[in-house]
Amino acid sequence: MIPLEEVARARLARLPARARGALYRAVEAAETAVALFHRHRAGAFPVPHPIALTPFVVSRRRLPALERLAELVHRYQARAPARYREDVADFRALCPLGAPTEQWLLDDDGPPAPWALMIRPDVGLEAAGDGGSLRPVLFETNATALAGLYNHTAGAAILAREVFPRLFTPAERRRLGAPPDLLALTFRWLVRVARRLGRPRPLGVAFIEEAGPVEGYSELPRLVRAFVDRGVRAAHGTPEELRLVRGRVYLRDLRVDLLYRDLAYDALGPPGGRRPGLAAFRTLVQGGAVVPGFAGEFGHKGLLEGLMRPETRGLFTPAERRFLAGCVPWTRVLSARFTEGPDARRIDLPHYTRQHAARLLIKPNVGSSGEAILLGREASAAQWEARIARALREPGAWVVQERRPGTRRMMVYLRNGVAHAGPCHFSLGLFYAPWDLGLHCRVSQAPIVNVARGGALACAFLGP
Repeated sequence: MIPLEEVARARLARLPARARGALYRAVEAAETAVALFHRHRAGAFPVPHPIALTPFVVSRRRLPALERLAELVHRYQARAPARYREDVADFRALCPLGAPTEQWLLDDDGPPAPWALMIRPDVGLEAAGDGGSLRPVLFETNATALAGLYNHTAGAAILAREVFPRLFTPAERRRLGAPPDLLALTFRWLVRVARRLGRPRPLGVAFIEEAGPVEGYSELPRLVRAFVDRGVRAAHGTPEELRLVRGRVYLRDLRVDLLYRDLAYDALGPPGGRRPGLAAFRTLVQGGAVVPGFAGEFGHKGLLEGLMRPETRGLFTPAERRFLAGCVPWTRVLSARFTEGPDARRIDLPHYTRQHAARLLIKPNVGSSGEAILLGREASAAQWEARIARALREPGAWVVQERRPGTRRMMVYLRNGVAHAGPCHFSLGLFYAPWDLGLHCRVSQAPIVNVARGGALACAFLGP
């Protein structure tokens, strides 16, 4: 059976030019109608979000492996704050924190709170070597400023309404299962957290981020609308707008029972600071009512090194460790030290990195958007050596990782009114909160997949 991505691509190519142009205009008009926008740089005018016109089909048979990987990463990351406080196996060198975040974390000695953490591991898919099946390959994990919750939900609805009726027969459309609704997943997660904390009803949820121009386009007002539509009082604001009144926290007129932060603790400054709203924020932190919790600060790529260390054996069964070994590429925080190489032999890490550039990449330990990733195969010898030298001057700031490109998909995506067709690299995001999995995807013809760097949102649908 021909994959539906291929069917859609072929039929798009056969559409008459006028019909194709009408489709592109209809998609961008639908994006404007639901405020599915993107900014290519901070302060720029928002434009319709780059979006794939072909669905990214994920086989239902792959969902158990994807959920298993996400659950194992979540299990480890939920314990990251405790490992940092105790500096288990030099954990602080793998996942260094800024001074303000460290102060917040060390002031809190609470037990792990896995229910307060939602993560988004980003994975590729590669041939497993057993006759055609694919396995996930984990590149990184994220837990704060999780982009895509609104965008994917809105984009999937636009494809189902504007694109699929023009490209697929009714029988073909029935083969595509509805994708997970990420807004509904977020709602379920936060309601479970509120119940765990014994918060009263009706619930009041504040969504906060920094004021001013942001990269991309803020999804928080759309998250607020999704909660209001489900009967929850919600508001969007900045940390400075929080206030403390007789022991209760308010965001303007909203009594806050739970706070969703779309910013890092470093952005807030130290807990003892005098920034407006900080006393109210501290009150919520002390009550465990800020999500994601402190584990959300550990979106480091160095987490992948820690995940595979012998010290984690108590967290995973032998079968789970074997599964992780197949999914997690060899990753090391790049510093002047000896460590185990990909073949488990002891290596001088900087020397190994110099000698095996073609099979490696170097990227920041913290951060997303594909910024500052250097692919050894494409880099000049001088660029590669300069990046290694920089990593040695900046302890904890960079990681070196085995390059596992995985498979590519034939996709068509619309960007600024122009369609781009061809084999695409992709990054499949696994939104995961305990007992809940959602999917999100981005595609690009370039090997570094990011919307700001020329890629597009690709909506994940379920297939056979």
